[in-house]
Amino acid sequence: MFSNSNLFLLHAVTSVHVGSGSELGIVDLPIQREKHTGFPKIESSSLKGAIRASNQSSEEVNLIFGKKKDETSDDIASAVSFSDARTLLFPVKSMRNIFAYVTCPAVLKRFNYECNTYDHAISLPVPEAETCSSEKVQVGDKKHVVLEEYAYKIRVNEITMQLAEKLEKVLFGEENQGHLKERLVILSDDDFTDFVKLSTEVNPRIRVSPETGTVKDRALFYEENVPPETVFYSFVFASHTRVKEEDKIDANEVMEKLTSGELFPEVFQLGGNSTLGRGVLRRTFIKEV
Repeated sequence: MFSNSNLFLLHAVTSVHVGSGSELGIVDLPIQREKHTGFPKIESSSLKGAIRASNQSSEEVNLIFGKKKDETSDDIASAVSFSDARTLLFPVKSMRNIFAYVTCPAVLKRFNYECNTYDHAISLPVPEAETCSSEKVQVGDKKHVVLEEYAYKIRVNEITMQLAEKLEKVLFGEENQGHLKERLVILSDDDFTDFVKLSTEVNPRIRVSPETGTVKDRALFYEENVPPETVFYSFVFASHTRVKEEDKIDANEVMEKLTSGELFPEVFQLGGNSTLGRGVLRRTFIKEV
């Protein structure tokens, strides 16, 4: 039973491809998505595997992350678990300030519900749809914002300002205040769903023969990526290690090793295309917002 938990955010520094396998549609290699919403996600197994891989193998890592039976030891059950990382903020091209961060009431309400479920005294303000946090988000007559090719009649809202101020302190620190406030837009649930389904990156790729250095026949394929600046949230859970008493590590100590960065680095790589510089994420633990 997991007895300790913590909330953290993942901010995409680069494009991220966490694949769901090949498909027969237009996109050959799509990203992982929630089945019922279509929102991008990072499955807990992918997240845990990437974090474990960021650590050099050691007895302590095996005790905390688990280990399969081998010639020298029996199975060791993991003392750490993660929830799926869900989308909180999604970047969309804008005619003002280059891009906007969009979210919606349904996403914010679910975030608050999950925090309450895991007994975290953390909640975010939930503004009305089609509001923004600053006049700098808007263009022209200060009543419209243009995202991709769509124009929205929108208004500045105090609750949206509060949301931006809370999140930007966590994500960008004191030195970058205003980065989120100048870009945050709250869309309707349906419009947010359209953007996260249709505004991801889809890149053509080719396969090259290592023998000849030329393109292989029928080697063109399309790969989907979550764009840089996307923000996910997830929870990490800890228990005591599942070994004999003299080797046991307490749940609080397990969590301390994670939150201190000892076993969960602030910046790490996740997903495919690491040799192309993709999949870099920055992790931030949240105690309060």
